[in-house]
Amino acid sequence: MELIRKLSDVEASFAHMHALLKGNTQVTTWISIDAPIGAAELGDAVRRWAHRLPLLRARIEERDGSLWFAAGPGPGPEQLRHGPMPAGRSPEDLLGEELNDVLPTGGALWRLRAAADVRAGVTHLYFTRNHAVSDGHSTGGTLRVLLEELFGAPGYAAPEPFSRNGDELTYTAPAPGAEGLPALPDAPAPGIPFAVRAPWEERGTAFVPVDLSPAGSEAVKLYCRRRGLTVNQFFATALAESFALATGRDEVEFFTAVSLRRRYTEEESLTDLGCFISVARAPLRLGGGSFKDHAEAYRNGFRAADAAWRPQARPHHEIRAAAAAAAAAGSAPGICITNVGPVDASLGAHAGRVTGFRTVVNRTGANYALVLHLSTFRGAFGLALSYGTPSVDPSVAEGTAKLLRERIALAAGAASGEDPRPRRPYGSVAIPAAAGLRPLPAAAGRAPAARGTAPRTRPGAAG
Repeated sequence: MELIRKLSDVEASFAHMHALLKGNTQVTTWISIDAPIGAAELGDAVRRWAHRLPLLRARIEERDGSLWFAAGPGPGPEQLRHGPMPAGRSPEDLLGEELNDVLPTGGALWRLRAAADVRAGVTHLYFTRNHAVSDGHSTGGTLRVLLEELFGAPGYAAPEPFSRNGDELTYTAPAPGAEGLPALPDAPAPGIPFAVRAPWEERGTAFVPVDLSPAGSEAVKLYCRRRGLTVNQFFATALAESFALATGRDEVEFFTAVSLRRRYTEEESLTDLGCFISVARAPLRLGGGSFKDHAEAYRNGFRAADAAWRPQARPHHEIRAAAAAAAAAGSAPGICITNVGPVDASLGAHAGRVTGFRTVVNRTGANYALVLHLSTFRGAFGLALSYGTPSVDPSVAEGTAKLLRERIALAAGAASGEDPRPRRPYGSVAIPAAAGLRPLPAAAGRAPAARGTAPRTRPGAAG
């Protein structure tokens, strides 16, 4: 196959993680559409979709120790699945199945599954892809083109080219504010040991939904505005406090996904496709202060880590070695938040046909103990806590989700009043499983492990 370009450091990291950690970082996005879509209709739309987005025809090849994008054939039959919604299954049950059905290394980089609920007049679409070709920004843009091919494009659109390799662009770090930047902490927080270190064939991924109503989401936004917090600060701090309470910790290493799309001088070289994200890492100590104190500590640590981050452009054999080390690990370094932002506008002219949305990332390798996936759709915050099984005890995920929901409810109730102080000491309260909170699912529909080696984010927001 004809080589297109070399993968960037970020892209190669995701490709090697996928290959060596059984699909770890594979992404699945579910959207529900208020229309029945037949198999032939969907197949024709997908062929046009792949013509407009050449990235959907690409493969990843290894040449002389480096990974390259190569021009591949059009969509194969294994990339498109169409059938009825299985009886007794929910849309999120199928999302869990798709997360655990790993795309084979060296093969197609994406898959689309359609589940038709004829009685309800709804079609559920599950778009699964290798993270090396997708970030939060590109998710919305890619699905927008599919919706246009299904329901009518606004006009002729030429095929969209590949973005350039980010390692070849000029990176500009975020400027410090008037108050300057806090110092980076000297040492990371202690790691989080796996509950079980199972053979790879026994590992999977699961998630716990923690969603808000539009009214509850508005109350959280009001809470944030009146306290000078961003939405990301609020949910990151709520996650950290909840995890600390659930595990008895007073310090946690916190990772925040960040979009790089406005960090390059040659911004015009980036198309709506591709993967351009970094992760800012900083320890967060949770002492006896208020929620706002902890939110300020998170903000300071994040700003310092984000400002210090630079593209690494490592040789690909070093990236593979780092992925292999993660595959051999017996602990996770910390927890993470990723925010794809408001998705309605990114879905384009046919966004009104979309009635449900969620993006979750496979965490089979448990490179983070928990990841909070955040998006905003039709004015409501959608959240999901994803984790690796059995590496992470499900009771930790369920307990964290329960406490996170409590923290959100406290904020919504105190939106215009005093901020309640957190419970202490951390870990002192027994956490029963909450009704209605359940992992979705760890192993159902899981495919054999892949062999071999290898949400629309507003620009500048977390990817």
